[in-house]
Formats: sequence, structure tokens, C-alpha cells
Amino acid sequence: MNVKLRMSVGLGSLAALTAALVAALTVSAPASAYILSNGCDEYDPARAAYYQCVPDRTTFYTPDGVNPNSVPEGTGYPGETRQIAFLDDGGGSVNISDNVMIPPPAPYRAGRDYCSNPWYAYSAYEGIWQYSCYLHDVCYGSQKGRKYCDVRFWHDTIADCKSHHALYDPRRYDCFSDATAWYWAIRIAGAGHYVPRQSNLEPAGT
Repeated sequence: MNVKLRMSVGLGSLAALTAALVAALTVSAPASAYILSNGCDEYDPARAAYYQCVPDRTTFYTPDGVNPNSVPEGTGYPGETRQIAFLDDGGGSVNISDNVMIPPPAPYRAGRDYCSNPWYAYSAYEGIWQYSCYLHDVCYGSQKGRKYCDVRFWHDTIADCKSHHALYDPRRYDCFSDATAWYWAIRIAGAGHYVPRQSNLEPAGT
């Protein structure tokens, strides 16, 4: 844009011209994500994606509207056959001490890949999610409740995105978007992987 200003331009005209230039630049600039007025919710206008904080402001609601902090350990999805939280003691009660028959998990080993790509998506952010993927594998293998494990995975990957990418960094919201896709992947297709650990070599990673 080539604009010539004369010294005789009045202050009012100059202010109007400045406002017009700022407006033009604002319109032409790419949309960027931003934190909302409550200081916690975030909105990504590039994808029209809104991330709403839970009441204690420690994380966001999941894409299907669940507060991860309100899902107790042992919670499965209604109607699923693979949702038992812990091994039943035979008396009808279920508690954490019932899963003593499941071997303890293998320790986390940096440099191993614990994140299995969803069938439709590679993510550039799985490198920062490795420990969160490991914890999700451990949670499934310990039979802590599939819904509980899945919402914790959302909580953890979102926390990873926040800790590695600051506000207004476009990678932050790319990371949120990929975390959303991965959450839906495990939510929809994770039931077949919800099985007890068979040995203390699991999860092994690759």
C-alpha cells in the first residue's frame, strides 16, 4: 500500500487514516488464537474451536463435554463390555485391591515410542506426548476404567501442549487440535485395547 501524507493534514484526518490503516492490516493478518476474558478459556478462530475451562480452571472440558476432574477412577462407558474397572473379587464388589493379579507396569523409558498413531492421523506433537501415552497404556493395562483413562489422556496431552507452547504461539493450537483428534480416536476405537497387562514388560513401547 502506498500512502503519501502531506504536512498540512489535520490531526483528525491523520487519526482517521491511522485507524483505517490499522483496520486494513488487521483484516489482512491471519487469525490467531487467544485467551478469553475470563483468563482461562481459549478460542482458535482459525478452526472455530473453543476450549472451555472446567470450574477449577486446571484443564478444559473434553471435546464431548466431560470434566476430566469429575470422572473417578474405575469409570467405564455405559453399555460397553470392556469397561470393568478392576478384577471382580467374586463377591460383586469392585475395588482397587482386586487388581493385584495384574503385573506392575514396566517403567517409562525415554526414547521409546508409546504413542500409537490413530489410523487417520500423524501428529507432530506425539514427541511431547510420550509420557502421557505411556500413562494411558498403563491405565488401560491396570483396568482403571476406560472412560477414566481416556479423559486423563485428554487432560495430560492438553497440559503437554500448554507447557511446551505459550499463548499466541500457533503451535499451541495445532497441538490442541491434534489432541482433540487423538482423544476422539481412543474414545471411538480404544475398547479393543482395554485389556489387563499380561506381564511386567508392558507397556513396552517401540
